[in-house]
Amino acid sequence: MKKIGVLFILATLLLTACQNGNKADDTSAAPAGSSASAQPVAANGSTVLDLKKKYGSEKAKAIMPMYNVPYDKVFKFKFNSKLSDLSPSDIISVHTDIKALEASKILTSASFDDYLADQTTIEVKPLGGVLVSSDTKKGLQTGWGNAPIYYIRINYDLDAATPTELDKPIIIPFTVKSDLPVPTVKKEISPDGRLKLVWNEVEGAKEYRIYQSARYTLLETTNKPLLGAEEGYAGHFPLLQATVTETNFDDFMDGAEGSLTVVKSDDPSLYDLVSQQNATVNGEYYVTAVGADGKESNFSAALSTTKLSKSLPLELENDSRISLSTFPSVADLPKTVKVKFIDGSIAERAVEYHTDGIQAAESGSTAINYTVKGTALRGYLMVEKATQQELDGLAASSVADPTNGYVEPSNDTDYVPAPDIPTIIDGQAETSSGDSSSSGSDDLVDRQKSNTEQQVESGDQEPIVVPTTLADMKVAADSAAEEYLALSMIGGQEEISLKAFPELQNFDTLSDTLLKVSYQNPLVLGLKQYKYNYRTLKLTVKYDYSKEDIAKKQQEIIAEAGKIVTGIIKPDMSDDDKRLAIYDYLNDNTKYDDEALENAEENDFKEIDPKFNDSFNTYGIMVNKVGVCASYAASYKMLSDLAGLDSIVVTGTMNGVPHAWNKVKLSTGWVNVDPTNNETNSGIPYLLYNSSDMTAADDDYALDNDYWTDSEIPQFASTDDSQDYYVKNGLEVQTVAELTDKLSSNLKGGTWTTVVRFVGVKDENALREGVGTTIAEVARDRLEKTKMGSIGTYVVIISE
Repeated sequence: MKKIGVLFILATLLLTACQNGNKADDTSAAPAGSSASAQPVAANGSTVLDLKKKYGSEKAKAIMPMYNVPYDKVFKFKFNSKLSDLSPSDIISVHTDIKALEASKILTSASFDDYLADQTTIEVKPLGGVLVSSDTKKGLQTGWGNAPIYYIRINYDLDAATPTELDKPIIIPFTVKSDLPVPTVKKEISPDGRLKLVWNEVEGAKEYRIYQSARYTLLETTNKPLLGAEEGYAGHFPLLQATVTETNFDDFMDGAEGSLTVVKSDDPSLYDLVSQQNATVNGEYYVTAVGADGKESNFSAALSTTKLSKSLPLELENDSRISLSTFPSVADLPKTVKVKFIDGSIAERAVEYHTDGIQAAESGSTAINYTVKGTALRGYLMVEKATQQELDGLAASSVADPTNGYVEPSNDTDYVPAPDIPTIIDGQAETSSGDSSSSGSDDLVDRQKSNTEQQVESGDQEPIVVPTTLADMKVAADSAAEEYLALSMIGGQEEISLKAFPELQNFDTLSDTLLKVSYQNPLVLGLKQYKYNYRTLKLTVKYDYSKEDIAKKQQEIIAEAGKIVTGIIKPDMSDDDKRLAIYDYLNDNTKYDDEALENAEENDFKEIDPKFNDSFNTYGIMVNKVGVCASYAASYKMLSDLAGLDSIVVTGTMNGVPHAWNKVKLSTGWVNVDPTNNETNSGIPYLLYNSSDMTAADDDYALDNDYWTDSEIPQFASTDDSQDYYVKNGLEVQTVAELTDKLSSNLKGGTWTTVVRFVGVKDENALREGVGTTIAEVARDRLEKTKMGSIGTYVVIISE
């Protein structure tokens, strides 16, 4: 594997990043984000059933979720055929992950109701609860356990006259009735990288309990993935870590400083030393609610810190410690240091020096405060010789680090439905039946099956409303449910019935599908908040704009996009030329909206001034020509779609900061392209252009799962670097000698800017000396005007 070093020497460059809003692995399938599978929209006057027929899913088998069943519920499944030649456990199984793969199967008893007389009915009951803990009020209870949601997988057709295996299994989510509502836990990561758990206030709760499960390795920094929901919570016995009365928790180190290790400074002008943060943050966390009567809710969904590791710094790596160290001069101060994260990984982070109020010592060393960007790590160091002019200029020369700028739409849906939600939901707001005796009756599955048929039949008759702006456009969708959501949100609908789609009537699938649809359809504008009502089967959506304003902005976007594509895409262009033309257009004609970013920062990224709304969706870059990364990625996708190119929006982090960019499909497979961090915005041309996932990872990009349905994400793996801009153009170097040779050649030819990607381990002193010597020998008059810096793997030498 290619190992790429990282170096910052002088800071002149800015990376822009921004915060984004959380099936079979068939790599041959055409993804919804590509032009190949973009679907002509359904006609006005058609129904949801017509939409299903378009996708061939009108006869799909489904059963709605069953919520709040007794903790020891025995399920009975009645088939229309005798199943004597089959094993009951092969017909029906119970899982803790919605994909219902073998690894997530939990221990149950699946058997024929009466093996001798009746081999058409299978009953399923628990054989030991999952996520049980001796620390809970219930103790090591029997029954299904404390998992927030379970999933029944049915592999055979319930209605067929002979045993018939389904092409696609039926997945039925169910929850065990909790003594109190189950908290919905979310994460907050502060700009300086500290984790906080936050959750909704639970009615009737006097306190909340935080539990943890983790895999500890002695004397080693690790945060290894646990055998969580996807593997049936094997070996999980969560332990109580804390009890609080608030609806948040960040005191992971159980001390006055919360998640920080702090050494106080005696000098008020100097910073306290923060040497560690997020220590003991590890594994998965669960939250329960406890009432005045001592009753305790089931566990919340796990918040996995393994997935957050790249955003949770721990400490400075040993060879990068600068606190209390002494340096000969200001010029010798490091621009970056190595930071260790909670999983043991190492990444470079910029050092920012703070000299306000600091006076250069007339004799002896001068103390200078510093912080490490993106972390809470801070302290001070000493410089033997420093002038006041050097101190005043030091802060201005600090490396600019990427900052987040996208305010994520909030999902206000309860992860686990409240205990008073009926097991059999018929979509009527005031229905409360099915809470006790009905949820325990033997015909529960039959009744829910019948109820599902009624709800789907009713939902199928609802009309499809096609926004007028889509008259000549397509939507990105892989299913009737996805197109239905896309049409609804593009049209700015605020209330969306999900009766026709039982598969969407649970938190995981709905959230996964809705985010995919919103990211892959650039005409979904201003998505601000969404919440599903389990009782009414309706999704409520709020937007930054009125329905009328959405339509108006969409018309402007479509008109401008058509104008751009007509102007830059020529008939004789290859697909590679088209992709380059789109990238170059965005570089040459748009810029990052720093003002919008600053406003988001001022509001802790929870809201923005409405005047900046445009910069967070397609309208910003496409029409106003300014925006943050979400606007860049959406605009790049839209232009690619119109040009007939395969493209999707992807989300994740860059340098630990949430970010959005794109993947495009070449003849050799999918590659990464980041239109935001172009030369105009970052100072580096083609920072990530046609690059593999390995190169992206070496540049500290990390994908998350928000942009697509989880099980389909592997189809976008990017393994080929042959078309990467720096590889293809011979701009990679492995040694200082190679770099100085290229720099010397460029300077002699009158080229004052050199951009390369440095592959391999770099010696900072040798690099600094080599570049300085080369410029002094070839172009001495440029020596004092030369600035040199790097971001990620790119070393950039700029001569003014």
